[in-house]
Amino acid sequence: MGTADSINKIIDVNEEDDPTLSTKLSEISKKHDAVLMACIAPYMGLKISPTKTVNAQMGLSEEFAVETAINQIQTKTDVRKLLFLVNSPGGLVQSSYKVARALRKTFKEIIVFVPHIAASGGTLLSLTGNKIVMGMMSQLSPLDPQAKSGDGVVSANSIVDAHQFVTRLFDDIAVEDAPYSYKALADKCDSVDIRDALASLSLMEEYIREILEDCGYSKEKCKKISNRIVRGFKTHDEVINID
Repeated sequence: MGTADSINKIIDVNEEDDPTLSTKLSEISKKHDAVLMACIAPYMGLKISPTKTVNAQMGLSEEFAVETAINQIQTKTDVRKLLFLVNSPGGLVQSSYKVARALRKTFKEIIVFVPHIAASGGTLLSLTGNKIVMGMMSQLSPLDPQAKSGDGVVSANSIVDAHQFVTRLFDDIAVEDAPYSYKALADKCDSVDIRDALASLSLMEEYIREILEDCGYSKEKCKKISNRIVRGFKTHDEVINID
């Protein structure tokens, strides 16, 4: 591929090397006058210690991989239609946004195929499509950012909702007259966490609007979709299906 060995070590990008499959993919490419690309993450994580497992996700190496692929595509062909297969349980939002933006700036038309799951960062990648093709078992997910909370993570929406819930407790009662349980809940609300949660939700909506505008959607439609997919679902795990 002409990439330096030192860079190759952190780039996970390959052309299909199975002769039979490569021939079939070439036929599809010629038939649709399109470039074919796939981002596929394994379902199973890699156990790196007796108690720790890491899962594949969109990250730094994938950023370099997609950049390398785009550079090669631009060198080899003038075709600017992409058939893009995405199957990923998630990934870093920053990396997913950068990859989505790069693809959207490179190709005039993108058709995304989601055979099973494109969640979290995978959903952001899927939104690059002028068209998203899904099946009965395919799913996308909400794009509400996740924030660290203790040893785990919690949705930014949950932080904001919790603050609003506590605030409503004091709608009809003075702080001085409120029961201890109300005050205890209020004391647990961290203003910095709330500010960060609101900022991350707003930023995610901006990312989505930018990608959708590059797809050709109107500003009004972009605003509606971004608000819905960031703030309109109950939990981060809610399934967005073909319907």
